[in-house]
Amino acid sequence: MEQGLPNQHRSRGLDGLRGLAALSVFFFHVWLYNRSAGSRIDGWDWAAAQLSDGLICFFVLSGFLLYRPFVRAASAQHGPVATGAYFLRRAARILPAYYVALLGTLALLTWAKSTPGVRLPDAQLLPLFVVFGQNYDPDTILTLNPVTWTLCLEMAFYIVLPLIGLYAMRIARGRMWPQVALLLFFIAAGMGWNALTEANGWSQIASKSLIAYMPYFAFGMLAALWAERRRARSGESPLSQLVTWLTVAAGIAIVIGNGYWHTTITMNNELGAVVRDMPGGVGFALITAAAAAGAGPALGWLRAAPLRNLGVVSYGFYLWHVPILLAIRHSGIAPRGWSLMVIGFPLCVAAGMASWFIVEKPLIGMAHGRLVKLAGKQPAPANS
Repeated sequence: MEQGLPNQHRSRGLDGLRGLAALSVFFFHVWLYNRSAGSRIDGWDWAAAQLSDGLICFFVLSGFLLYRPFVRAASAQHGPVATGAYFLRRAARILPAYYVALLGTLALLTWAKSTPGVRLPDAQLLPLFVVFGQNYDPDTILTLNPVTWTLCLEMAFYIVLPLIGLYAMRIARGRMWPQVALLLFFIAAGMGWNALTEANGWSQIASKSLIAYMPYFAFGMLAALWAERRRARSGESPLSQLVTWLTVAAGIAIVIGNGYWHTTITMNNELGAVVRDMPGGVGFALITAAAAAGAGPALGWLRAAPLRNLGVVSYGFYLWHVPILLAIRHSGIAPRGWSLMVIGFPLCVAAGMASWFIVEKPLIGMAHGRLVKLAGKQPAPANS
């Protein structure tokens, strides 16, 4: 169940969770671009800084949504997920909207280049952004549209995922525990990498690499394993309302606890540098599992139309929100204060809607139609 599939294949709860993550990151950047250089950081600032954890939610969701078809294929032993179809879907989902936003960002921020917060790379380095290579050069990481560093990680994960799916099919043979062991290894490897990064003072190129963030994808993948194991045993019946309540409440408590931990205990702390936001990843994985398999009023807030609809257009909203906020600041309409949010939010939503309806949805539909046509030309399986 990915964005862009027909509505009957979507989960309203997961769309709502995606919308919540986008909203969290938006508010984080409103706070960030409202701050004055050198201003004193108080408790509210530390709390606002934790809104960036919406990024963690996105990684967990990607792990859950994209690994689940591989788990299902491995469990059924009908053959691996077609990698050609998988990469075509990923390309249609990510690339067109990204390239449109990249051109729009370049135009907006070239105009607003004198605004604090705008960091334009040298022109000769722009090709790195075309191939998602901006994370691998100190002169391009977190420049131009800084949020695209997360897309570099997503693209790296997309490349690695079919190999993990092959492991699930050929080595684990669909069994759950060998897959769990591999995912726990990824979590441990991420912690080990974080420890090395901290001990050696490595740069952001190391701290924002896939291995450092693989634990968050792995938490989502563990949730996908659980969901498919449960589906095999219980069919499509949802969790009870009580279990859904408890799972959502536990996830929210862990996410909040993770934020509190970082604001009060782990500043400049070695343990915090190694573990980072992994407790938050666990919390988001629990909420994701509940949103996908649960039922009842515990999910009502996630399934509410405004949040759900924001989730549908969240990719474009995410791609455009920082350039729009910086352009608004440069215009002088809302240089600082909450007016930046009041003016910026509807513009970012409009950009997300335009991206979805004009770019993303049509091209996703074309890719889906192409795959259906190709599938119709294939001979029927021998066991059909």
